[in-house]
Amino acid sequence: MAGSRRKWVKPAIYAGLAVLIGIAGVETLHWWRHVDEPNARVEADFTLLSSSVNATIGEVHVRRGDRVAKGALLASMVTAVAGLDVATLEAEAAKERAARDLVEAELAEYIRETHDKIATAKAEISLQRREHTAWERRHTIAQSNVDRQKQLASRRTISKRQLDVATDRLLDVTSKMHSLETSIQTKLKQLLELQSALRKEAVFRTRIAAIDRAIDIIHVQLRQSRQRLGDMHIHAPIAGIIDEVYVSVGVYIEDGNRAFLLHDPDALWLEAQIDEGEIRQVVAGQSVTIEFDAYPFEYYEGTVRSIGRATLGSMTNGSGKVDPRLAQRIPVLIDLPKMDKTTWPGMRASVNITVR
Repeated sequence: MAGSRRKWVKPAIYAGLAVLIGIAGVETLHWWRHVDEPNARVEADFTLLSSSVNATIGEVHVRRGDRVAKGALLASMVTAVAGLDVATLEAEAAKERAARDLVEAELAEYIRETHDKIATAKAEISLQRREHTAWERRHTIAQSNVDRQKQLASRRTISKRQLDVATDRLLDVTSKMHSLETSIQTKLKQLLELQSALRKEAVFRTRIAAIDRAIDIIHVQLRQSRQRLGDMHIHAPIAGIIDEVYVSVGVYIEDGNRAFLLHDPDALWLEAQIDEGEIRQVVAGQSVTIEFDAYPFEYYEGTVRSIGRATLGSMTNGSGKVDPRLAQRIPVLIDLPKMDKTTWPGMRASVNITVR
């Protein structure tokens, strides 16, 4: 019986050694082909929203854990004062536009009246010139009549009285002509003054330009006030999950005060801290087997996205303490695959990077 037992001892020992050698070989092969890190963590870009104005919170529209769309209203501010500023500027703009309309109406009326006066003056000058032409003909006739009367008087055919009557008539005609000439010259001078008066249109144009500049300034102020009014409300810059709510109704916050923290759940990745002794084997694009602590024995395939260019110890810039076990480790970022399981920032996972 003892001999029989001794007969199986050596084969059992050899078998055990073979198993151990096999396991060692498998582990060695695995070590040679893979880089393992059991403490990788899910990371996310967290967005910290702050107030851009000094105001009182009027209403908070979300709670911690809510999923929001990009542009969603997260909190509304009390806008009474800012709204009053906008209303005041709108009233000022309306007032300036009314003033501009009035000046334009005055300009249009001034131009119309001046053109009417110019047309009247031209018509009067034309009429007086025609009248002057008629009196010139009368003057010619009166002058001929006086000359003829003088000849007859020299022969004593007519009386001196008749000659005097003809001479008086000539003087009357001449006087009328001179009067018309003076009137025409006066009207021509008035016409030139009226035509020059049209140049005063520039005065109205200057007033209108000044009002336009004032309106432009008000519009700039109005846009700024409306922008401030819009900025008083806090909107989500991305679609994501609300992680923290730091404000509540009635709280007065100032520009820069934190209000919300959120992240995009569809933009997560893994960060594995690989020892510098193994980092030379890791390159972007390598396949990664992932097992989350929350989902044991379920494996997912990821991909190395990028490799950090500094050790974790150097990232503190001397401003903080670093776990010496991590000081000489380098972060490796790993893209997650599409998963049917929920993942949260901070979750831990084991990663196995295939390097050969």
